[in-house]
Amino acid sequence: VYVKSDSSIDEAEGVSKFLTETTAQWKNLALEVRSVRSMLEEVICNWEKYSSTVASLQAWLEDAEQMLNKSEGAKRDFFRNLSHWIQQHMDMNDAGNFLIETCDETVSRDLKQQLLLLNGRWRELFVKVKHYARADEVDKLRQDYQDGINTLKMFMDATNEKMTAPVQVSFLNVRAFVQDVEEIKHKVPAMEAASKAASRTAQLLTKDTPQEEISQMMAVMASIKEQLSKVRERCLPLLRESQSLLPPLEEMERNITGFYQALEKASRITSTTDSEGPVDFKQKCQELATFTHSCKKCLTVIERNHQTIQKVMSTSKTLQHMDMSLLQKRVADLQTSSQNMIKESTEWRKHVEANSSLMKRFDESRVELEKVLKMAQSCLTERGNPEELLKKHTEFFGQLDQRILNSFLKACDELTDILPEQEQQSLQETVRKLHKHWKVG
Repeated sequence: VYVKSDSSIDEAEGVSKFLTETTAQWKNLALEVRSVRSMLEEVICNWEKYSSTVASLQAWLEDAEQMLNKSEGAKRDFFRNLSHWIQQHMDMNDAGNFLIETCDETVSRDLKQQLLLLNGRWRELFVKVKHYARADEVDKLRQDYQDGINTLKMFMDATNEKMTAPVQVSFLNVRAFVQDVEEIKHKVPAMEAASKAASRTAQLLTKDTPQEEISQMMAVMASIKEQLSKVRERCLPLLRESQSLLPPLEEMERNITGFYQALEKASRITSTTDSEGPVDFKQKCQELATFTHSCKKCLTVIERNHQTIQKVMSTSKTLQHMDMSLLQKRVADLQTSSQNMIKESTEWRKHVEANSSLMKRFDESRVELEKVLKMAQSCLTERGNPEELLKKHTEFFGQLDQRILNSFLKACDELTDILPEQEQQSLQETVRKLHKHWKVG
């Protein structure tokens, strides 16, 4: 709409006023339309809620009224979810009352009549079954209480088992025990919270539980609380004392390994009794001395740590369940092995020295015998005057000392006793050859 430029002022003002009023009316109308739409949507939503709750509640009331003639157990099971139907009943009335206020008189009257009938049936039924709503809650509380008690008892049983079960003292066993105690320590706060929760649940059950049962529940809770308190008190000293065993045990294990490694190397030397050359014998003696020293050093550390552990165990009031017998046996075995090694080393040295002496004696007697035989051979092959040769031969062979051969044969017999079987044949062949040479000579 356009106002002509030559229009009067009154006419222009009238047009502007008309437009302003029309705009305001349009805004009000739009607002009312939106409000009506929102109202209609709410009405539809309540109709849907009302219809569904009425249908389900009517069906349930039919079944519920029939259940009144059933056994107590059957009624208890059926009305276990009574709280759900209480909520359904409230939702039905809320939706119905809203519709009564918003619908026309005819619809409102029908709704009032329907609600009156349903609420009447509900009241008549509810008076007879309302106690089951509390029973369902009590059952849930009982289950929560029992679940909490079972969790606490399982924890206490496992804790007592871990804290008191015999433990053979070794690094790995004690370390595993320390880990168990640390785990228990970390669980104690959660178990204390569970104990408090179970106590609160027990308090909630007091109104619906016989006094005798309440007394039993309180006694159980008091016992668990006391046990938890003892576990908390015991954890710290038990953890501290068992942890103090770990450093000496770890050092013991390390030196036990070192001991047996050195012992094995020493045994390789002492298990060989073959004759040795002077250089080889000296080197092996040095190696044996090194390994023996290593064993002694390791054993000293082991015994020192063993004494430290014994001292801790003897003064401890929390480690009585730890068994030292296996550790003591290991230390005793190590001491025995050390003594045996020293004895074997001494015997090996003596044996090898004796063997070397026999070998030296054999070599000396063999050299002397070969020297005599060589001289005899040279004498026999000499050329010259027969009479002079006969005289010379008679004189030479008359002076031959049988003891040279006997000494060689004796040295050979002694050496045969110590030589490996595979070397004896070569020795015997040498002896036969020289012996034959002697006889021929």
